Amino acid sequence: MAEAVGRFGAGWIERLPPELWQIILSFAPSATMRECLAVSKLLHDIAAPMVFSALRIQFGAWQAERDIPWVEEDCGCRSCCVLLHIMTNSMFASYVKHLDVLAFVDKNLKATFELCCLTKALGAMHNLRTFRWHTSSRTSSIPDNELLKTLASTCNRLCEYSLPIQCLSEIHSLKQLRATSVSLQFVQRNRGGSEAALIDSTLAPLFDAYRGFLTQLSVPSQAIFVCPVFILQHLTHLTIDCTDDENLGSILIVFGCCDRLESLHIQSFAQRPDDLYAAMGANPSALPFLTHLKLYVYRPLGEIRYDALAGFIRSKKKLRCLDFSGAAAHLTNLAPVLSAIESLPGLEVLGLDIEFGYSGRAAFVHFTRTIPKTVTALRLGPGWYGVEDPLDPGRPWIELWASLPRLAFAYIGDDEDGPIVVSVDELTDAVPSLRMIGRWGRFREVERVDGEVKMSEPWSHTKVEFRTVQDFGCEDWEWLMRGYPLLNDYCGYVE
Repeated sequence: MAEAVGRFGAGWIERLPPELWQIILSFAPSATMRECLAVSKLLHDIAAPMVFSALRIQFGAWQAERDIPWVEEDCGCRSCCVLLHIMTNSMFASYVKHLDVLAFVDKNLKATFELCCLTKALGAMHNLRTFRWHTSSRTSSIPDNELLKTLASTCNRLCEYSLPIQCLSEIHSLKQLRATSVSLQFVQRNRGGSEAALIDSTLAPLFDAYRGFLTQLSVPSQAIFVCPVFILQHLTHLTIDCTDDENLGSILIVFGCCDRLESLHIQSFAQRPDDLYAAMGANPSALPFLTHLKLYVYRPLGEIRYDALAGFIRSKKKLRCLDFSGAAAHLTNLAPVLSAIESLPGLEVLGLDIEFGYSGRAAFVHFTRTIPKTVTALRLGPGWYGVEDPLDPGRPWIELWASLPRLAFAYIGDDEDGPIVVSVDELTDAVPSLRMIGRWGRFREVERVDGEVKMSEPWSHTKVEFRTVQDFGCEDWEWLMRGYPLLNDYCGYVE
């Protein structure tokens, strides 16, 4: 944008009506929209509601417990300045629609000042649509009752919230949050304990207050057992998170009651979800309206389980997005699943972790042919364990992505010890439709200007760890990468 102003002068901006600029900027990269804040008053007023519609407020350093480099000044001072601006500027406050709170103050410190600032700022956010609270078992910072009461009384347009299970103790305030999307998660993975008792005693009354409008739910597996049938029958999106001591026995309830379900996301990485595969084998035609299926699960053992998964997938002709992370399932075992994927007529988003083992190059070529040409976003995590002569980094893999004419997003889930491409530059040159690429916990936006490829700077660690739809600019891409701990092994650079 700055280059255009330098070339044509600032006067040409005023010649286009604001409505047209609003449409143009809605397609612009985030960096371009930020540039517009300093170009002219017209562009500032149009860009500001887009740039500041989603904010992250950080208290404490989440990076500290992960041994990730961080800058101390960014962990509270900047957030307090933003909250002060929200409290004193009603126009700026009206811009904020999505708020993520990164609460990582040490549990021995009560963070009273930070909570007070946040509560007062929430009192000015009348346009807030999404509120998400992030913390950890080490810090265990929980929103207090005053904050939840302010959220309920002020943010009348709130439609989505994500909170720790412990907040169920303030059920009176939660009942007033008329959200259509609710996420309640364990902070401390207790086996039984107070959180489990909270689920049993308070979740049913909370659901009763949400009768008729709750459509999206994310809860631990045990919560499904106390979820009323009228809630399950109304759900379109469901995420089930299995903790270490839970199984997926609740899946039979889901298959029997969730007739309207369009999106199912299951996380069960600590143990094999045998109940899930048994339910799929017995009820392959269940959940006929599924458009999104994400399984982040422990690798199944035995051909019967893969056959059950394949039969379930094959019957889902409306399926548009599929992500299966089975701890790098072997290609030979995954053959029936790949065959089912090939049969899906409208698949657009695909994620797979595959161990090629001793399959060889011929099997790789066959694998590339099974990926539907309709795919626009692909997450691929390949492995070559036990192979003395794996494919060389470069051309075979580049050809795989280049064979997808509509591909706009790619995530390469290789590792530094076994890379499948030498550089992401190879991929951006070979795939002209690509708009964003990710690898090794880094995401970069791709632009093409005057025939040249330009990539943005990598996202910050904080943006990667707490990534949102607004960051990606695409719901499908955020869904594809949801739930993956991308920073575990690739955190060598300082933000």
